[in-house]
Amino acid sequence: MTLRAAGRSYGDAALHAEGDVLDLTPLRRIRSFDPATGVADVEAGVTFEDLWQTFLPRGYWPPVVPGTMFPTVGGAFAMNVHGKNHFRVGGFAEHVESVDVAFPSGGRVEVRRDRDEETFLALAGSAGLLGIVTSLRLRLRRVHSGDLEVTTVPTPSFGALLEEFARREETSDYLVGWIDGFDDLARGVVHAARHLPEGADASPVTTLTAAHQRLPPRILGVVPRGAVPPLLRCLARPSGIRAINSAKYAAAAVRRTRTYRDSHVRFAYLLDHVPGWKSVYEPGGLIQYQRFVPKAQALAVHGLVLQSCRKRRIVPWLCVLKRHRPCSTLLSHALDGYSLALDFPVTTSNREDLWKLCRDLDDTVLAAGGRIYLAKDLTATPEAARRALPGLPRFRELKRLHDPAGILTSDLARRLRLLEEPGRVTAAGPAAPAAPPPRP
Repeated sequence: MTLRAAGRSYGDAALHAEGDVLDLTPLRRIRSFDPATGVADVEAGVTFEDLWQTFLPRGYWPPVVPGTMFPTVGGAFAMNVHGKNHFRVGGFAEHVESVDVAFPSGGRVEVRRDRDEETFLALAGSAGLLGIVTSLRLRLRRVHSGDLEVTTVPTPSFGALLEEFARREETSDYLVGWIDGFDDLARGVVHAARHLPEGADASPVTTLTAAHQRLPPRILGVVPRGAVPPLLRCLARPSGIRAINSAKYAAAAVRRTRTYRDSHVRFAYLLDHVPGWKSVYEPGGLIQYQRFVPKAQALAVHGLVLQSCRKRRIVPWLCVLKRHRPCSTLLSHALDGYSLALDFPVTTSNREDLWKLCRDLDDTVLAAGGRIYLAKDLTATPEAARRALPGLPRFRELKRLHDPAGILTSDLARRLRLLEEPGRVTAAGPAAPAAPPPRP
């Protein structure tokens, strides 16, 4: 059986081609909230949209959010998702005090971080393979405004972008970098943001409202939102995306470094700004290749990754850089370094070459001590998972304790052989083929 909520992972973590899938989205109650501590007791199917719409008017914001508001908190815990502030506050699970879990071995128990640390750190980031999390106690962040102070800085190269990150790391609450993957120097734009201190917002009662947070009716103040999907479909080719990237960088370069205020929702949920953005990847869809590299190797390794994509003429249409700190979860993807997320369109003609590119890139990333991220993978091999997840042997021991019959599994677990001991086949069955799946 595989667990599934919003199904927002980019890979096969919530898929099970050969068995049952348990839908957790009906678990959507917000059971309680303590305004004195900011701790909310919420069921696993509650979405980030539910969280901010409920609590932002009260002066609280989720401590860690992904790039879209539609995933659930249960899924966020299962993948220990990260946001643009990972370097500052860590992953989602670091702000969860306890979870209610139904283990396949029997019984429903509360697992507390301060009391059951090893089990808690095994559940967080486990991709739903250890137990069924039904509810969480989450510490929200107190905010004094519905706006952030945002600074954007155009950078002429990848090296310059990393330097800008280093300059702003100590003074920013959030950092994210957009990169033009088509450009030989990997030019980009850094977005740095910080929370407003108490008293800095002249009208917090207004900015904290849901109405203030709504996404604007026009993209860039010009294009009506309804016109975006057909426009994207017209530009859905390498030349069109190259033109969009060039225009984006040119606009940033003209404005130079600038500081302005933006709402939490508009800054946090970049993917939700553009209606129908997925249509640009039709009909073959997309995969996201995200890998984490130690700080000292980031310039060389991520730079080589971008260069290799251009050299093989398989250029990612979206490239995003984030800064990270280490995490103590058992199957952690995080480290003291940088992640690079690359969105690739999938076509009939590029599937084999794309999968091969990603696996070749893994050789470079893993040789530098890099990590993979289970929520955003569809190309890694069992050997890559073994090298990238040093806590995997202990995770398998806990799996045998809490799920001895191997009830919880997934296509992801089978493909990467996450539940198999070397030389031993578990109830999860044999691994899925290493080749890319055929197009439907």
